[in-house]
Amino acid sequence: MKNHIPPQREGAESIAVSNLELENDNEAKIHFELVKKRFNDINSWELVAGKEKAEFSLRDQNGELILRKPEVGDFVSIKVPFLPNCDEGGLDWVRVEVCETELKENFESVYIRLRPTSNPTTADDKITHFLDSSSTSNFLITRDKNIISAEVYARNEVPNSKDRTIIEKVRNKAVALGGMLIGSKLQWEGLTSGLIKDEK
Repeated sequence: MKNHIPPQREGAESIAVSNLELENDNEAKIHFELVKKRFNDINSWELVAGKEKAEFSLRDQNGELILRKPEVGDFVSIKVPFLPNCDEGGLDWVRVEVCETELKENFESVYIRLRPTSNPTTADDKITHFLDSSSTSNFLITRDKNIISAEVYARNEVPNSKDRTIIEKVRNKAVALGGMLIGSKLQWEGLTSGLIKDEK
């Protein structure tokens, strides 16, 4: 699945990886079912990642909240803490570009790629996100025998400044730079550790 992650070409990147080793393959299989449930419930990622993290909501083509596993073409709204988007609703938007599952003997993985997009609730096609459309966020969970991992690869993070007002450009640059330097890594480290957490 990692070969599906876009190469880093410009801007910033970040990587967050969390691993959990279980006693045996059978325990890992059972726990991975819980990891997959958390992973596929994008609406609960804020709770999984911990306090003061971004709020994610899975949305349909009309921007309405949906309660199911993500599918290609779905939208995800993101509420960034402290610096909301200047657009109506204060949300940044991404779209599910890839959603794939791989299953082999003693190995399974699920991969999701998100890319900045326009707000589906408006007719405007401009990117409604603090990063431009060259950026991607790549999410991967894997069980390899008795080892479970959750990984996030942020690629080509470039601030969104196209067709924006001065205020919007300043906000996007501030959020993007904050994410590139600190916020993004903390966000994704919180998510990866929360996804694989064993609460026994």
